[in-house]
Amino acid sequence: QVARAAVRAVAAPAFFPPIAPVSDMVRGHAKEEAQKKNAAKQAAMNKGGSQMEARKAGLKVTCPACKSPMTNYKCLVQHYESKHPKETCPSEEACSA
Repeated sequence: QVARAAVRAVAAPAFFPPIAPVSDMVRGHAKEEAQKKNAAKQAAMNKGGSQMEARKAGLKVTCPACKSPMTNYKCLVQHYESKHPKETCPSEEACSA
């Protein structure tokens, strides 16, 4: 047992540089990657801006009875059937905004 303890106590040769723990190197790289990913995500969110212009472009038909905007004439027909059942649905040309 004494001989084994003496063998374990021998220091590493001087030509091997000290090694940093692997977890530090990996976390540093992961942190940089996470920061890059987050920056790209934030840039994508900021360039979107408001959706009001896109909403206005999508709502092309207006109900003449209640001035409710619709996306297309088919939605307007369904709207008339449920909200204005006693009235007749106007033609598609009359409802275009």
